[in-house]
Amino acid sequence: MGARPASKVAPPGPQSDDALELVLFHDVFCSWCYVADQRLDQLRKEYGAQIRWTLRGFPLRPDEGMPDRRQRQVLARHFRRVAREAEGRGVKADLWTGQDPPSSSMPPLVALEAAMAEGSALQRELLRAMRRAAFLEGINVARRDVLVELAGRAGLDLPSFLERLDDPRTTRCVEDGQAEAEGFGIRGVPALIIGGEWMVQGAREVGEYRQVIDKYLAEHVAGGPLRVLH
Repeated sequence: MGARPASKVAPPGPQSDDALELVLFHDVFCSWCYVADQRLDQLRKEYGAQIRWTLRGFPLRPDEGMPDRRQRQVLARHFRRVAREAEGRGVKADLWTGQDPPSSSMPPLVALEAAMAEGSALQRELLRAMRRAAFLEGINVARRDVLVELAGRAGLDLPSFLERLDDPRTTRCVEDGQAEAEGFGIRGVPALIIGGEWMVQGAREVGEYRQVIDKYLAEHVAGGPLRVLH
């Protein structure tokens, strides 16, 4: 275990003040985030109001730049590996082997930040729509036309969503999230911060996530150093 001081992650929305906050740093195109988020989703109903769940963007490809042939091969290999997991049924590598791979992770993460103003439920619906399109259908969800279509399908108010999407402050929120993650020592995702104090890196099994969350709830650590759980 490693340890160093950590600042608290700011709560994103209305919930009981004593609810435990879990922050999942992720990238929409990250294959193991796809798995981790589905596994954590199984725990949402189990814990109910005990836990406040927050998604924060950590763009693995923050800058515009078409991935070269070798990068696309590596990314396609990750998708094929995830397809062998129970949560990865139906995942195809078409996003990276086709003619329209995404050049940056920022657009879908900014869209998710824009969606959050209408509530976490609609934000998660948009994320699910993005991931279905990207992982199962090979669609480049970094394209603006695709994002707008998916936002409409998810039930977002499109004029308001587009206004927030184009607001530079929304992009800065994603950039601030990445800076916050780096402050925790995060260099890759998925990474789960529990109560602003414990960090679980990588995609874990549902039982392992549950065990760590239960341990935190039992110990109710407050104000301690960041604990990286291996």
